Amino acid sequence: MLMRIIAGLAIAAGAIFSGGSAGAADLPAARAYGPGPVVAPVFDWTGFYIGANIGYGWGRGSVAVGGFGGSENLNGVLGGGQIGYNWQTGNWILGIEVDGQATDQKATFAALGLSETDSMPWFATARGRIGYAIAPMWMIYATGGGAWADFKSTITAAGLGSATWEVSHGGWSAGLGVEGALTRNWSWKVEYLHLDTGSFSTNVFGIVPANVRLTDDIVRFGANFRL
Repeated sequence: MLMRIIAGLAIAAGAIFSGGSAGAADLPAARAYGPGPVVAPVFDWTGFYIGANIGYGWGRGSVAVGGFGGSENLNGVLGGGQIGYNWQTGNWILGIEVDGQATDQKATFAALGLSETDSMPWFATARGRIGYAIAPMWMIYATGGGAWADFKSTITAAGLGSATWEVSHGGWSAGLGVEGALTRNWSWKVEYLHLDTGSFSTNVFGIVPANVRLTDDIVRFGANFRL
């Protein structure tokens, strides 16, 4: 009798343990979760930048002395640097930029042993900019503000030497451009700018009264680094 009870308990225990093992094996495996997708940060034009540019200017210089006057083309290569700040709100970009340019814009005339070289050695502008992001890393913009340009004239007489007079004057500038970002720090731009000093009074060689006007149409390519 005792042997039958022990045998029955052994059979029951075996059934319990085998049933538990089978139940555990039938449970679904835990799902493995990997890292979520990486979301790229949205590009923003906001911040300070500094850069350089090179281009070409189609200038015009007009000088009138004692009721007589004339004008001449002052064309040539130009280059310089710029510094500015952008602030983006939505698709609009507001900014300010200051630039300085050295130029090779000049014209030379010679006759009867005399030669005259007129040039625009440098100019500078301080402008506001308003742009619109047509794509996250592309913008078109309009720009306008003040300008300051220099006019220099050197007259040389064969065997006698030369004399130079120079004057600089303020004016205005305005233009359009497109800028595209290459990375979060580097961008390129192409810009058209018109500069005009208006007519202003000065004295040639500090003695002879004269009226001078400078204009310039500028196309330049530039690169900017965002700080």
